[in-house]
Amino acid sequence: MQMCPKCSWNNFDTARFCSNCGEPLRGLLGQGEVLQGRYRVLRVLGCGGMGAVYLAEDLRLNNRPVAIKENFDTSPEAAAQFHTEAELLATLRHPNLPRVFDYFTEPRTGKQYLVMDFIAGDDLEDLVEKRGLLPEKEALRIFLQILDAVDYLHRQNPPVIHRDIKPSNIKVQPDGTAVLVDFGIAKRYLPGKETVGAAAAVTPGYSPPEQYGQGITDPRSDIYALGATLYFALTGQVPPEAIERVTRGDTLVPPSRFNPHISPHIERAILKAMSIRPIDRFASVVGFKQALMVPQPSVPSSPRPV
Repeated sequence: MQMCPKCSWNNFDTARFCSNCGEPLRGLLGQGEVLQGRYRVLRVLGCGGMGAVYLAEDLRLNNRPVAIKENFDTSPEAAAQFHTEAELLATLRHPNLPRVFDYFTEPRTGKQYLVMDFIAGDDLEDLVEKRGLLPEKEALRIFLQILDAVDYLHRQNPPVIHRDIKPSNIKVQPDGTAVLVDFGIAKRYLPGKETVGAAAAVTPGYSPPEQYGQGITDPRSDIYALGATLYFALTGQVPPEAIERVTRGDTLVPPSRFNPHISPHIERAILKAMSIRPIDRFASVVGFKQALMVPQPSVPSSPRPV
């Protein structure tokens, strides 16, 4: 059996469209399927071009809920990267990141799986769709927590680049804690090393230009995505695709055009973070955070002649 990526309805393996909602099927796991004799799959939490995320229960630990990330790429390059990165991600501990506590490859299909804490709550994209653009104070309360998480990732040795920061990957729990989820295409930053195809994925509007093709990503790539995410939270608008800004000259409309209540220093920080050239962005997450928290002093005007 295979679940529908949209409604989680169980369908026959031979089906091409969901018998419940008509959605094209993707060969996902079946509802009730047990992985590694331990994780019973319950429903689909999300599905994209590179993989899917499932809600499951851990049969060995009182059926506690877990999230399982499935990687669709079964190439040798993908498998090698998966094991390297999974070992690294399993060592991370931060209050605004889910804990990765298991990983494995299914021998029958060759697909790789990461098992993480299940984070309850709405994601940032859902919050904005339900309520409209967020007040600046609320958006910053969420965003500063995510900046702390990304700073922690970048301070690892070698740095961990998330590479998929976007509103739908930020969960806001009922107590207000914000958590950055989905490490599906995270990678370690090794200067000068190109990204292998297994991790080469983009999200239009949030991925920087260098993430397209075989470009080299570094911590400043996450800074671009962070800026784009805050842009969305404060305007309700998805920014233009970065590659279109490069090839077609599409301009980035200042966020204050959509939301005149945005503070000038917040707007300046967003636009700097979303610079096309990495060298023009903040050099670190700490620099971005400081620009958001402390308004830059204005340049005093020259005295007018009497």
